[in-house]
Amino acid sequence: MPTPVKMPRLGESVAEGTIGGWLKQEGDYVEKDEALAEIITDKINAELPSPVAGRLARILVNVDDTVPVGAEIALIEESADMAIAPAEAAPQPTPGPDAAPVRSSTQAATRIVTTASSGSANGRARVEEEERQRISPLARRLAQEHNIDLNNIKGTGTGGRVRKEDILAYVAQRQNAQVAPQPAAVATPATTTASVDRGTVVQPAYATTEAPVLAPPVSGPTGPVGGEDEEIVTPSRMRLSIAEHMVRSKHTSPHATTVVEIDMTNIARWLEKNKAAFKQREGYGISYVPFVMKAVCEGIRKFPIINSSWTADNKIIIKKRINLGIAVATDAGLVVPTIYDADQYTLAGLARQVNALAQRARTNKLTIQDMQNSTFVVNNPGVFGTIISVPIINQPHAGILSMDAVVKRPVVIEDDAIAVRSMMYLCLSFDHRVLDGAGAGGFLQVVRTKLQSYGRDIDVY
Repeated sequence: MPTPVKMPRLGESVAEGTIGGWLKQEGDYVEKDEALAEIITDKINAELPSPVAGRLARILVNVDDTVPVGAEIALIEESADMAIAPAEAAPQPTPGPDAAPVRSSTQAATRIVTTASSGSANGRARVEEEERQRISPLARRLAQEHNIDLNNIKGTGTGGRVRKEDILAYVAQRQNAQVAPQPAAVATPATTTASVDRGTVVQPAYATTEAPVLAPPVSGPTGPVGGEDEEIVTPSRMRLSIAEHMVRSKHTSPHATTVVEIDMTNIARWLEKNKAAFKQREGYGISYVPFVMKAVCEGIRKFPIINSSWTADNKIIIKKRINLGIAVATDAGLVVPTIYDADQYTLAGLARQVNALAQRARTNKLTIQDMQNSTFVVNNPGVFGTIISVPIINQPHAGILSMDAVVKRPVVIEDDAIAVRSMMYLCLSFDHRVLDGAGAGGFLQVVRTKLQSYGRDIDVY
């Protein structure tokens, strides 16, 4: 039986994916973990690795088609004896003494396209146009929603490709042109206005000295219209995906929240003294995040119920591996890649993983593996200066922890003395179906004790 290749879940909130392109063709052989296809979702673009080694027997989903997570998109035949199937293989002529080396079907197809395009100006133009219009499904959907001819848009992507931002800019420009007052044309014979549509250019009987005037939009059903001091914004697909996940999370989990205050003074002093040297030595930075992650791992060991999920049939699945998701803000929106087995890393190792994931997230290079299998999330809104944040659980987790800004303020210490200390609030949102306040508070107490246990000399290795 062929092995099915299924659409992966690229992130907990992602319900579907789009085939951006097949990197292998039917009949091609692939190694295990070799890239099969480019998968595009509202979160990330990633290459899909082959689950097994074998021959790509059948492609079930076309390029640009969108299917739900778990749907079969291809079949791979693992049997070695399928390498040369007489019934499927076309007869090949016997090569002569001067014959060129045999090429794979993919190489041959590439060679044919190259030869055809170089031999004809029309062919070259066609290939360039096809390359320019090879846009993401998200951008294509936007073009269709706004009834846009892609030939009218100058792409700013690689090779002149049209990007989502190009389409949104074009839409905004067109809307401004429609509502802006139009200059009067020089007196001319009556213009021809038959078959006027949205954005249609009104053509005069002969040329005027003015630029063509866009006709007013056709009356009909429209979306919300903003006032003079308002602006209507169409959310991106990623923003819509985040919105759907947040609403679903609040509907799914009865959220409860508890907050503790942490004295981070010794960690703050160590960072102030050693952060620059650490980055120069290691090539990546270190912040409060690895310290909190290390403490979270210790808290999960003491309270493993926090590392679990509530199932549809009212069971609790406790995850034995501690795979920490780390929320990363990008220009497109929030993504939550995963640090696998976070409890196995030193502080320096966690810092390395955090930096690597953040870099891949912000350059759109996260992999499928990066976006799967997290069991608990650490969020760091404190980098934006927040002091108390109440996060929403990343389904299907049992909890999420927000670490806020470390702020110096006067506090009461031993013997009722007042001192200036570096303080931070940690806020835990948890699924009240899974655990109660006592368990959540116990978890936070372990985290706080660990963070406050560091002395002035900290071994991050």
